[in-house]
Amino acid sequence: MKLSPLLGLFCAAGHAQARAVFAHFMPEKVANAANFTQDTWANDIKIAQEAHIDAFALNIGYGLHNYLDLLNDAFTVAHRHNFSMFLSFDMGQDPKWPANEIIHVIDNYVTGTAYYRHRGDKPLVSTFEGGQNASLWRNVRNNTQSEFFFLPDWTSLGIKAAAASPVIDGLMSWTAWPAGAHAMNTSVDEAYVDALAGRPYIMPVSPWFYTNLPKFKKNWAWRGDELWYNRWQQVLDIDPEYVEIITWNDYGESHYIGPMHEDDLGIFSIGHAPFNYAEDMPHDGWRAFLPYMIDLYKSGGEDASLESEGVVAWYRVNPGSACSSGNTTAGDESGKGKTASSPETIFQDHIFYTALLESPADVRVSIGGKETKGSWTDTPDEDEGMYYGSVPLDGETGEVIVTISRSDKTIAEMKGKSITTDCKANGGFNNWNAWVGSAMAEDKTSGNSSDSSPKKSSSPSTSRPTMALLLGMVLWAWL
Repeated sequence: MKLSPLLGLFCAAGHAQARAVFAHFMPEKVANAANFTQDTWANDIKIAQEAHIDAFALNIGYGLHNYLDLLNDAFTVAHRHNFSMFLSFDMGQDPKWPANEIIHVIDNYVTGTAYYRHRGDKPLVSTFEGGQNASLWRNVRNNTQSEFFFLPDWTSLGIKAAAASPVIDGLMSWTAWPAGAHAMNTSVDEAYVDALAGRPYIMPVSPWFYTNLPKFKKNWAWRGDELWYNRWQQVLDIDPEYVEIITWNDYGESHYIGPMHEDDLGIFSIGHAPFNYAEDMPHDGWRAFLPYMIDLYKSGGEDASLESEGVVAWYRVNPGSACSSGNTTAGDESGKGKTASSPETIFQDHIFYTALLESPADVRVSIGGKETKGSWTDTPDEDEGMYYGSVPLDGETGEVIVTISRSDKTIAEMKGKSITTDCKANGGFNNWNAWVGSAMAEDKTSGNSSDSSPKKSSSPSTSRPTMALLLGMVLWAWL
């Protein structure tokens, strides 16, 4: 009997925070995955697993004819491949979800073996918006057959009001992009953590945002630039229980990190886009270093294995002043009309790059044959880890080549799409989307583990793995 308090303390430390990374997946919304087969699901799941993503948050809207078929396929294939999914009800679109239909869908799917469970216990359910109708969720919680763990995104309700709702178990934020011409900071994340007072927080991470879909009255952009790199450093600082990548496949908003399926780009015709701004604009490179960063996050910023060195680069192929802005506005000024800022004022005309390295290395950037010696604006505390930097276009156009070398020996070289001021293919409009590429070294590294993150979190939660180990040793000695 004397062992019980100690054992309980050990178990509590080991399960106080079960870190996991999700990717927000649009399975049916306006044709993003309308043509998915079970083979397509299997392919995307395999790619997500290779990136060390734990689950897809399935964004489901009400009233679309095929969403049940898509959910059936998704959970069937996820079970087959030992992957997880969970429901994220889109409450921000019309028609609105009625409570009885939400109850029906939850009861149908949350008991499945592929359904993601919070800390291995209750099935996790989330939303996009819906905070103005908390009574609906009280009804849902009172009438589902299975008790679930509710982590909605109620961003528009406000942090304090959302956190005060008795119907939630924690919250997700949709504030993943910075305002204006500024880099992203963690002030909103910190406000959520404070308001939740120990309850779980899903921290959003997104690489980009550009949309021009007149049918849906959407034509704005948020600053991307250094966002993908910075946000993962901020994850290490905040150390949330969960991270959700926005998104896996929302091509219409340009923040996809998953593979592009050409037969699932119907959003551009449906949304009356002036041109297809995702065509030939892959974002796969943004996944290249996810295994390292996700492992670092899950270890509390303590440990991640570097298996191969490499480089990732991203940039806009049209300089800001090259062509028509398309009346696109800065995202946080979308309601200002003609007085709103142009994306040209919030984006930087730069080539951005990150490298995952065992030790310091040199970077060179060539645009149209003109080579520039790059530099690192952020480096890890130790030699091994993530390096980040950028170089300005300086009016140059042509093919982009980013080369990483050490002692005059090339480690990795990425050849990317050409910078151009010719926008005929875009109907004369600037493409504010990003092109992303990557290249990995042919030689594997020694496989050493990083013992510190580039910006190691000072949060007490980073000591949880150590505390659990110490308690385990005490328990072992006691026995």
